[in-house]
Amino acid sequence: MVIKQFFIILAALFIGYSISVVFHLPIPSNVAGLIILFTAMCIGIVKEKHVDKVSDFIIKYLAIFFVAPTVGIVQYFNLIGNQFFYIIVPLILSIIIGLFAAGMTTQLIIRIMDKKQLLAEKKGLGGNDIK
Repeated sequence: MVIKQFFIILAALFIGYSISVVFHLPIPSNVAGLIILFTAMCIGIVKEKHVDKVSDFIIKYLAIFFVAPTVGIVQYFNLIGNQFFYIIVPLILSIIIGLFAAGMTTQLIIRIMDKKQLLAEKKGLGGNDIK
């Protein structure tokens, strides 16, 4: 059962890799594979029970997957240190812009939902007048 679940995840990643190579997509192939797996789960082709045990295992040991990149950063620290400000300034700016954009989008959606609720209440469609 676990081998089948592992095969489903690897198949999605392989399909994502193949599509990324054939169509020269500007996104990483593993991201394309996860989008394919997500889409297959949303459509119902793949059920949660088809990948639950392997995905729980992967999430449980996710920190191990970050060891190799961390070692690479330590190995090339001199190179990164020379370019530190060229890396850290855009990183901080992108975080701030991302947080600002997420906050503004959330506020916009809340306002739209509040207007829809007020319009529904004015038309007598609101669920607040329970008798």
